[in-house]
Amino acid sequence: MTDTQQQASAIVKMPGDQRKAQIIRAATDLFARAGYAGTSLRDVAEMCGMTKAALYYHYADKESLLRSVVEHRMTRLNEMMQAALNEVPEDQHINRIRAFVRACARQIDNDRSGWVVGARIFWSIESIGDRDEMIALRDAFEAMLRSEIEMAMSTGQMVQGDPAMVTRMILSWVNYIPRWHKTDGEMTSEQVVEEFLTMTLNGLATT
Repeated sequence: MTDTQQQASAIVKMPGDQRKAQIIRAATDLFARAGYAGTSLRDVAEMCGMTKAALYYHYADKESLLRSVVEHRMTRLNEMMQAALNEVPEDQHINRIRAFVRACARQIDNDRSGWVVGARIFWSIESIGDRDEMIALRDAFEAMLRSEIEMAMSTGQMVQGDPAMVTRMILSWVNYIPRWHKTDGEMTSEQVVEEFLTMTLNGLATT
């Protein structure tokens, strides 16, 4: 038996859905660890225990794989954010903002690689085309938070301001947390966002 035949025989067969999920997990970890440029389809195939040719059956190129990783991550993230909001009464907008941000923090702790790829790597690569679906998912994510901020301002639970700017400010420090926060540090990501959100909502000036 040739080396190629031995490699093929060693590959574990699995249903298509399971295989795609495995590929997405492997690609997410590799993109987060080595970056987009530093990851090849061969790297992903080897991590999955499959041939590069078999990987091409699911994804024609690295760009389509990255889009799939981000789509998977953003779809799940939006579902989690909606679930977190659903647990808080609709008129408690400050608490709903806190619930949204805490849910983000939990996802950072649970899937840091996915957060890094979806929040930073994908959007930093200008050459990636066909972004319409990803943009719609990102906009839906941001709109959930912005809606709560708008309602908090309109009901007097938050001082008047530009809801879009406040949304961007909060999401900016949320997205920056994976760059410096250590998983084995003294505080969890959720504890960090609680501190940041308190500072954001209360302000730091004494007058």
